[in-house]
Amino acid sequence: MKVIWDKGARVKEKMKSDTPLDYAVFQLSPKHSRCELFVSSNGNTEKLASGSVKPFVTHLKVAEEQVALAVQSIKLEVEKRKYAETWFTKGTLERFVRFVSTPEVLELVNTFDAEMSQLEAAWRIYSQGVGGQHAGALGGGGTGITAAADATKKELLRAIDVRLVAVRQDLTTACARASAAGFNPDTVSQLQLFADQFGAHCLNEACTKFISLCQRRSDVINPWKPSVDDRAVRSSCESDMSN
Repeated sequence: MKVIWDKGARVKEKMKSDTPLDYAVFQLSPKHSRCELFVSSNGNTEKLASGSVKPFVTHLKVAEEQVALAVQSIKLEVEKRKYAETWFTKGTLERFVRFVSTPEVLELVNTFDAEMSQLEAAWRIYSQGVGGQHAGALGGGGTGITAAADATKKELLRAIDVRLVAVRQDLTTACARASAAGFNPDTVSQLQLFADQFGAHCLNEACTKFISLCQRRSDVINPWKPSVDDRAVRSSCESDMSN
């Protein structure tokens, strides 16, 4: 953590995103309807988010279990021997909050990837035998049937090609927006370890699909320079969980 000096006073800056955490804690309101999320490292504590308890409880099994015990706070911490310093960081908690707030930022990538995979599979099926002579043994009539079938297949293939181009563009845009919000192959891998540790099943599934996408479609996972709109996406995913 960097420090700055202001008229003789030592003022601490906010923790860096990659700062390893000792723990994170949700401080609950008396009625357990709202909470504030704090992260702590080496005795320094910083407020990360605030809002309704329900979204966090929905996503975190460990939080659900602790809320059931009528506690006033929910603490997340990891044993040191689990190499938590590589993934249990302020940045991971920030991305978890973003996912809870706007899961579509990550899930939309996976939705377009699934559609693209279905279209590619359909293209492979319909492209088989196009222009072949499978019905040649049937004589002239058979040849006519084959030609008609080929024409139908080619029309379907053209339609699939058009849709593939559109979905690929949608996927590329969704990946860029996810990257602008802090989700990339490295950070999502760290986020998946967080999900494994604390029972965030929906997050775990989304991370698994995203990592698979990165491995299969590395060409659409490119370094992204955030635009004004993308910075707005990042801002909308930040600390206020008011819903």
